[in-house]
Amino acid sequence: MNRPAFPDLHRPLHRWLLGLALLCLGAAASAQQDPPGRVARLNLQQGTVSLAPAGEDSWYDAQPNRPITTGDRLWTDRNARAEVHIGSAALRMDGQTHVEFSELDDDTVRLTANQGNLQLRVRDDLAGQRVEVDTGNLAVVIDAPGEYRVAADPAAGTTWIAVASGRVTLHGENGESQSLGARQQLTVSGRNLAAVGGAPAQNGSFDAWVAERNRIEDQSISARYVSREVVGYQQLDAYGDWQSDPTYGDVWFPRNVDADWAPYRDGQWVNIAPWGLTWVDAAPWGFAPFHYGRWTRVGPRWAWVPGRPAARPVYSPALVGFVGGSGANAALQIGNGRSGVGWFPLAPGEAWRPGYRASQRYLDQVNRMAAYRNRQAELRNDFYANQQMAGAVTVLPADRFGRGPFGRRDLVRLPDDRFARVPVAPAPGIPMHNFGGGFGRPAAVPPPTQLMAREQQEFRYEQARRTQQMQQAQQVQAMQQQQQQQQQQMEWQRQQGLRQQQEWQQRGAQDHQWQQRQQQQQQQMQIQQQQALRQQQEMQQRAAQAQAQQQQMQQQQRAAQQQALAQQQMLRQQQEMQQRAAQAQQQAQAQQQAQQNAMRQAQEAQVRAIQQQRGFAPSPQPPQPQPGQRGGDDPRRLWTSPDQR
Repeated sequence: MNRPAFPDLHRPLHRWLLGLALLCLGAAASAQQDPPGRVARLNLQQGTVSLAPAGEDSWYDAQPNRPITTGDRLWTDRNARAEVHIGSAALRMDGQTHVEFSELDDDTVRLTANQGNLQLRVRDDLAGQRVEVDTGNLAVVIDAPGEYRVAADPAAGTTWIAVASGRVTLHGENGESQSLGARQQLTVSGRNLAAVGGAPAQNGSFDAWVAERNRIEDQSISARYVSREVVGYQQLDAYGDWQSDPTYGDVWFPRNVDADWAPYRDGQWVNIAPWGLTWVDAAPWGFAPFHYGRWTRVGPRWAWVPGRPAARPVYSPALVGFVGGSGANAALQIGNGRSGVGWFPLAPGEAWRPGYRASQRYLDQVNRMAAYRNRQAELRNDFYANQQMAGAVTVLPADRFGRGPFGRRDLVRLPDDRFARVPVAPAPGIPMHNFGGGFGRPAAVPPPTQLMAREQQEFRYEQARRTQQMQQAQQVQAMQQQQQQQQQQMEWQRQQGLRQQQEWQQRGAQDHQWQQRQQQQQQQMQIQQQQALRQQQEMQQRAAQAQAQQQQMQQQQRAAQQQALAQQQMLRQQQEMQQRAAQAQQQAQAQQQAQQNAMRQAQEAQVRAIQQQRGFAPSPQPPQPQPGQRGGDDPRRLWTSPDQR
């Protein structure tokens, strides 16, 4: 495990100059790596809360919807409190507490609390993540989800750590470490984890306030529809309603907005490193819906579509498209020779393109929540649904863009058909001169003079140290480049010598290689001749085998023909025998029929003879009447028995 960043006792763990370094490096640093996908937000404040942006030595009144990132600092005045959400983690600050966000990116959350009392609640598993709280005495590394209290007293030089649930590891200056589990606490003095007795006076009202904030967070309705990593989701419960849409699923409708309201219309554009152009909304709920998901019109109302739930959503500075194209000569003309800036919210399924350089991996991650496909956008790459939606495009004069919050009277109303075929770009088509950071009003109650003097001293010291480090780094880089050039020259000379040596060897070996090539060619010719002879023999053998097979097939055909003739002869003989048997059978039947007729005649003769013996005259068959003969002349009447006479 990497050793935690440990502070000098005379220089508490301030790393806000990392933001200054980012500003000094400018676009060069932004081009080298993608911006972080995780930010923090001031979710709630009671009393006076001040913000010092990264690289700034001045304090301003904190703005809830201004994203908090690496190098930013927060100060709560006496009797003030603040709640900050960093993804799903919650940071609660009591009065007179100073916290610096020393490092805040996708993998690390490192806070520096050199004064005051704070509570940190970590919800999710920390696999691959590092959460750390540094004070003037030690570094507290969070090892598991839980709730933790840290109180730093710079006057006494002590730090008190209490673990309500979870587990932490404390690190000292010289490699000392100590673990604390649930329901354990420790007060440390100095930088070597020297335990001292006692604990700071407990603030019961702060504990009750923390418990109430935890209860409200646990009962959030919006947490059922979006990931808790979506920063600012807690504010959606009190200012809108969730409904199920057949096309987009669960969507959120804001309450109490004007009839002509559209997303990204009430707020301001500011410059926040490392993203640059960033939207800061004026509504108390205006963080999550403008940095995650998409907007669409459902009936007459605008609805926020959070998109596909993701365990780690990626923060975007503003999910809009600018009309008019990019470049200084592509500004939107609003009349009277004036230029303007127009923008509209992206719809579900439309990919967002940042105005800064980013890798393809970053673009895929930042757009993965917009999972809904737009069929019309598939047919036309330049199609944007809200670009042609009535009242969706917001237009502001160019001289008001980036100059703080603007009101309805500052907007320019243009016909909606003006935007139908206007190019769309990820950045406005005007030069960005004197583009402000939008810090707001100077702090009404800045931190104590002693704390600010210490910070100014640290600022100057760190600036000088950073300058010295950069100079040393440049010197080291120059020396490395010089050494690299020398090594390259030596390598080039060595390679030249090797090439010459190889050429000499090649020239000396050419004759030998020529002889070897001739021998190889002769051997190859012999081998080819042998192969040709073998092939010829194989062809002859194949021809003989084919001829033998052909003869064998002819013999088989002749045998088959003879067998077929024999079978035909046998069939003819069988047919003849069957015919003779049938004729014999017919003759036998005729003889049998003749015998039967003879027997019948004999029987009839016997019957007549018997009748004659008994006195019966024969009854010959009466003759048939001739045609035209009368019925009364029937000859049968002449044939009568003796009784009839």
